[in-house]
Amino acid sequence: MTDAQPVVLIDLGVGGMTCDDCVVRVKSALETVPGVEAAAVDLASRSAVVRARADVPGTQLAAAVREAGPPAGHRYNAFERGRRPVESLTGPSEPTEGGR
Repeated sequence: MTDAQPVVLIDLGVGGMTCDDCVVRVKSALETVPGVEAAAVDLASRSAVVRARADVPGTQLAAAVREAGPPAGHRYNAFERGRRPVESLTGPSEPTEGGR
């Protein structure tokens, strides 16, 4: 018998992104965090939605984003804005394979 963690959608605010390369860096960084299934990052709204196990701390996601900053001293920042169960999703903001 396993203690499977429920999956949730974690909404993040992400600052410091200025281009599509930033979106790729942040998405890749978020998807390397253990327990993350997928991430969708939006440059226009400066946000990300992460599909992950409920036990993944927002602080760990924020740290991954900060560490993903490009060279030349520029840094991204992130903070958790909220969580919701996957079942509550009714709009297109859920991360999908290959989507932003």
